[in-house]
Amino acid sequence: MITIETERLLLRPFTADDLHAIYAVLSRRAVWQYDPGKPRSLDETRTLLDRWIADYEHLGFGRFAVVSKETGAIIGYCGLQWLLLDHGVYKSPEVEIFYALTPEYWGQGFITEAAQSVIQFAFSEIKLKRIVSTALGDNTRSIGVMRRLGMRVARDPFEQDWIVGIIENPLVATPAPALAIAGIH
Repeated sequence: MITIETERLLLRPFTADDLHAIYAVLSRRAVWQYDPGKPRSLDETRTLLDRWIADYEHLGFGRFAVVSKETGAIIGYCGLQWLLLDHGVYKSPEVEIFYALTPEYWGQGFITEAAQSVIQFAFSEIKLKRIVSTALGDNTRSIGVMRRLGMRVARDPFEQDWIVGIIENPLVATPAPALAIAGIH
């Protein structure tokens, strides 16, 4: 089982035993203000958790439970997922870094710490060429994380409500091709 340790966090794959702990995070309105716009029910959380566990079996990567070393509690998630940036005639299959954290831990650098370690893992172990992230333009906290991660950030020219971030693997000798979205600098 893949685990990542940072100064303050332990990141590990989810198990079925994590249902109630991650539900305590995902049921919070503030956590889901932007995506999907409402808190998740216990049944919706169970479905998500089953998918997250299956991702590791099928893809070899997915979301990690973000565990506070201080308390031992799951305080959120951070990980990777397949994403098809779909803009009609322009489509780009990507791997997206995706994260959420319970509000009590916001503003303390926890999600940036977790995401930096996931990106390092993705570049060095999985050998990804690049990672993207997306957020609604009003989601300033998530956009701030993208910037702190060193992503190039720009408004999606095809869907003006969305922001796209991209970071390329510095270990790759030749640059990855540009996103199919114009305006990423």
